[in-house]
Amino acid sequence: MKFAVCAFSYFTHMLLFFSPTLVNAQPFPHKQKIQEEWGGQKKQFEKSFKLWLEIKDDCRGNYSYTKKWSSWTGFGHTTTITVSNNRVTERKFESVGAPHPDGRPVDKNRWTERGEFIGSSSNKQAHPPKTLDQLYSEAKELLAKPIPPFHKGVLRLNKQGLLLSCYLLDTRIADDGPVKGININSISLSNQKGLHLKDSPPTFEQWMANGRKLPEGMMFIGGSPWFNESTGQNRTPRDVYEMVYGKKEKKSPTKPNRPQLKPNKIKPFPKHWGDPPRRQTRDLRPLPGGYGMGSGTLARWIQENLDRDQKNISN
Repeated sequence: MKFAVCAFSYFTHMLLFFSPTLVNAQPFPHKQKIQEEWGGQKKQFEKSFKLWLEIKDDCRGNYSYTKKWSSWTGFGHTTTITVSNNRVTERKFESVGAPHPDGRPVDKNRWTERGEFIGSSSNKQAHPPKTLDQLYSEAKELLAKPIPPFHKGVLRLNKQGLLLSCYLLDTRIADDGPVKGININSISLSNQKGLHLKDSPPTFEQWMANGRKLPEGMMFIGGSPWFNESTGQNRTPRDVYEMVYGKKEKKSPTKPNRPQLKPNKIKPFPKHWGDPPRRQTRDLRPLPGGYGMGSGTLARWIQENLDRDQKNISN
């Protein structure tokens, strides 16, 4: 008992002796990423907003824009907002489900809102029915605030200079991080014959720095672009970039050069062959032995008789 009391007294004395050090101790400093600023992106936005005011007058407030999202497994959805005289007059939504393992048709969902029913759907995947003026206003509010730690600000314009994206992206999340802000895919102005204004593709270096993400709206049903099923090997980043953003030349379909059948110069079949088959396929191909053009059934019948005649001659 005396030993226990002495031990307790010693422990109390040592605790009081070191108490000032414990009270004044500072917590272990955590490294935080310094807040970023929007910088030159604000000037780009202001220039884009002035351009929009000019274009809005030219098109008289008549335009449409789309918002797409898709997964590499094949499912996704698209929203199209139509604006007439600076008012939203239609909202279309279409979704495509993931492919079924048993081969059944994929699930699809389509609906359209007009008039007083615009915005009545409770589907959270659909883009809200907003005009470009409202999107510019939201982007302006976002640009007025500092960028939080561990985030980066993204401002994206199309080829004409109109606003497509202005959002915050959490850099701590590697893939499919949540987006806070606006993010649409394309704009179509009615005074330019329905010209579809797509955003310019990034360079290979920009694409690599941005996490090698695929464009929104691009679907790869039944596989991944990173795996070549024909060779059984993985594709390199350069191969995937060229496949996604490379220029694809459209080849005009060429008509097959088929020899014309001349009715006046049909070579007669030998009498010992008998009559040709009555039921024939509907294809057309050159016949062996110089007998012009005919079906695949007739070609096999002629070849069999030619082989038979050759065998009889050799015997």
